[in-house]
Amino acid sequence: LDFDDLILLSVRLLAEHPDIRDQLRARYPWISIDEYQDLDAGQYRLVKLLVPPDGNVCAIGDPDQAIYGFRGAEVGFFQRFREDFPGVRVFQLSRNYRSTQAIVDAALQAMAPASLVAGRRLEARNDGPEHIEIHACPTEQAEAEFVVHTIERMLGGSSFFGLDSGRAAGDEAWGLGLSDFAVLYRTEAQVDPLVQALSRAGLPFQRCGHEPLADRPWVQALVEALARPGAPPGSVSQRLQWAAQQLAPDGTMASQVELLWPMALRCGEHTGRFLAELALATEADLYDPRAQRIALLTIHAAKGLEFPVVFVVGCEEGVLPLHWGRIDPAALAEERRLFFVAMTRAEKYLFLSHARRRVWRGKARVQSPSPFLADIEERLLLRHALGRTRRPPSARQRLLFD
Repeated sequence: LDFDDLILLSVRLLAEHPDIRDQLRARYPWISIDEYQDLDAGQYRLVKLLVPPDGNVCAIGDPDQAIYGFRGAEVGFFQRFREDFPGVRVFQLSRNYRSTQAIVDAALQAMAPASLVAGRRLEARNDGPEHIEIHACPTEQAEAEFVVHTIERMLGGSSFFGLDSGRAAGDEAWGLGLSDFAVLYRTEAQVDPLVQALSRAGLPFQRCGHEPLADRPWVQALVEALARPGAPPGSVSQRLQWAAQQLAPDGTMASQVELLWPMALRCGEHTGRFLAELALATEADLYDPRAQRIALLTIHAAKGLEFPVVFVVGCEEGVLPLHWGRIDPAALAEERRLFFVAMTRAEKYLFLSHARRRVWRGKARVQSPSPFLADIEERLLLRHALGRTRRPPSARQRLLFD
């Protein structure tokens, strides 16, 4: 049974056997649900079966962070909560302990045209810069170089190349480590220039998407190798190393095996458990916050995470928001919520970038900035383009680029 089956069969059991439903309601009189905005139809039905209308239920969620429509989640269930459970008490959590006020204000402004929370206000408790930065880059390669340049400057020069080229002075350490940086993008199609630029600079990174691991060809190849006759007995980690050696004697699968290593160690000698976990996992499940590496993440994979420094690349029409032509209002609203989630991953420094030209869907295209950027007040922004910086007259923030 996969996860969806577990939900479906539980719903069927409780719907067809009232006696079992009543037993479970008696056993679990208090139900708490996190991320309520992400419920799909099956999960919603399960909640309604477990909790009577006058029952005790606590639901936590933010409809402006409902970003899983592609998985079947329906934010409307969150909005129906008051109807489903009359007499509910509502508590607005208005203090933000993650981000600066500039980040919070900019994110709320970008979200405002499609916000599902009327009159929303957030009070930030984290001090920091009074602005966020928007960078206009000529190409996607230039955008990737901007990311590398900025990381090197904020690290105080982490590579010999950065020091020798003058891109990093070596005396500007901001008290940051590699794991404090995250680069977020809408789709995996944007990642190659970033990987190339970081690799050239010698900056280590870990790359995580939100797609199922089982869909990755290299994972499928490893699973097939583990099932071959002649696979050695022993721990999962030993068998995994053997499988990788069979597939790539030159060691080119080392980085993929490294991603799976914590899971392999956790499963000990239970290969069946390892395969079961692998079948349900996404790359985001393998993200290691303790690793001293820059995080390359799809925005979906970044949900729930936070970083002192965040870059959101590809803030362009057609990329973020992502669409292939006309986009319906509901899809556009979810793209805006995705942008809101991306911005609010940042604790202190937030950089938004867009490219004038990008190879997109196999063609070199002229791009325009995301319409979401236009909803942010200029007082919160520092704009950079082709070496020029424009800032409000009252700005007193130290600039990365002069």
